[in-house]
Amino acid sequence: MAKKGFFHAFLSSITVAILSFFIMYFFIPSMSMQFLGVSFALRKGSVNAQVLSALEAVKANPEFSQESFERLQSLLSSPEVQQKLKDAAKQGQQALEDAVKNVSELAK
Repeated sequence: MAKKGFFHAFLSSITVAILSFFIMYFFIPSMSMQFLGVSFALRKGSVNAQVLSALEAVKANPEFSQESFERLQSLLSSPEVQQKLKDAAKQGQQALEDAVKNVSELAK
């Protein structure tokens, strides 16, 4: 048998690292955000990124108490509200801001 050298091991590890990156980046966005800090689903300009930026503005609002914030989180975890926000983001920035205001008013 032939001996495998340093370069073979190096190239194999680089190949595995690149494949792991692309699999996490495209197919596992939550893990990608946790370990890499980037993901395909949350790239700049995507629907998910727009929704998150609009929600960050609501979270920074000083009118929210801890209880209101917990109600907002429970509303945001529901699939219906998430779908409404994604649909509003596809319609445009103004529609998204209106939808976020509606959800935040429900949480107050």
